Amino acid sequence: MSTILTKATMGMYNTFKVSSVLNYMRSTTTPSSQRISALCWFTPINRCDMGSKALIKTNKSAAKRMRIRGGGSLKRGKAGASHNTGYKTRARSNRLGQSCGIKEAKIEKRMRRLLGK
Repeated sequence: MSTILTKATMGMYNTFKVSSVLNYMRSTTTPSSQRISALCWFTPINRCDMGSKALIKTNKSAAKRMRIRGGGSLKRGKAGASHNTGYKTRARSNRLGQSCGIKEAKIEKRMRRLLGK
């Protein structure tokens, strides 16, 4: 039996058993349309059921590797700076530590799809 929470007036939470709410609504003499609308108040709303655009899940591994800049372009880190830096020159290591953008349009579009944008 599942439990749902509703916010009370004093900021505390009261729990209602779904079955007890259903039994109460069945026992009342109100029309069925009002009972259904009252039941919808207790049920959580899914955005996909409301006729909105289909939501694409964010690929979390891609989201950890890149960000969207203020202007809308994608920002990513360069590869090769995590280990084996002893033989690389200081200038090369510093260059690898800087971020850069994604320049090719097709790849940027594919990455945006992974980010859900």
